[in-house]
Amino acid sequence: MAHVAIRLMGGLGNQLFQYATGAALAQRHGVPLLLDRGFLDHRPHDMTWTPRAFELDRLRAPIAFAPASLVRALRRPWTMRGYRHLHRLLPGRFPMHGYREQGTGFDARVAALKPPIYLEGFWQNEGYFAEIAEQLRTQWFVPRDAPDARNSELMARFASEPCASLHVRRGDYVTDPQTAALHGICDAGYYARAAEALIARCDVQRFVVFSYDPAWARANLKLPRPADFIDHNTGDASHWDLFLMSRCTHHIIANSSYSWWGAWLNPSFTKVVIGPKRWYKGIDAPAHDILPAAWIAL
Repeated sequence: MAHVAIRLMGGLGNQLFQYATGAALAQRHGVPLLLDRGFLDHRPHDMTWTPRAFELDRLRAPIAFAPASLVRALRRPWTMRGYRHLHRLLPGRFPMHGYREQGTGFDARVAALKPPIYLEGFWQNEGYFAEIAEQLRTQWFVPRDAPDARNSELMARFASEPCASLHVRRGDYVTDPQTAALHGICDAGYYARAAEALIARCDVQRFVVFSYDPAWARANLKLPRPADFIDHNTGDASHWDLFLMSRCTHHIIANSSYSWWGAWLNPSFTKVVIGPKRWYKGIDAPAHDILPAAWIAL
């Protein structure tokens, strides 16, 4: 049976990119989307990546998993040099059903892939799933559970009072040397400049700060307008910060797929989103590889 299978890696933000890209390709061909969670469940011990759990089950997106035997069959040719050589010579007789991401920019070749196909990468570009944007925002990337009283109150307030979300990404970007070398962090100066730019453009009167390190944010952010610090969504409720962000009017994001989605899930055509012009410290990748064209790189 034809299908699109996609490898899940990283936290919720990355899993959203991977799901969205796979879902768009599967829907284009009218075939099922199968998720490979093997890397999340059995991360190789010699890898320094931060351990992550499967988090898509917190949403209403349809979920079906790829059997391990299918994943092995689809990925095996990638590890066989002889097969790769035969594929180059006789692609019709020795097909490759796997496709790995090539760099950080949008890869137009993905749209031409035909099932059965296995995708491996991060796919951090809305071009891969723009055609199903409304479905993602309104049907699939919606919390499965109802908000508690505090989140319900905040969502209502953000909808009625213009405000800007501001996300501070720290965690393993700071504590893990290899992750820090690759990603780097957005410092307090970036947030101060972004806040001033947003005020000049939109006259923002209040900021809503989200971070897994709220103590650092409180101590270091010097914002020119009042700010609320959101710190109650922890553990199994941590995904709610993403949806609180999406209810804000405008957004200042970190170099983080999590806050990227917090801004993208806001469907407003008048929102202003500011993101860092350098997404990776250790890779020379321009901001337009990841930030949508309408967003501001600072």
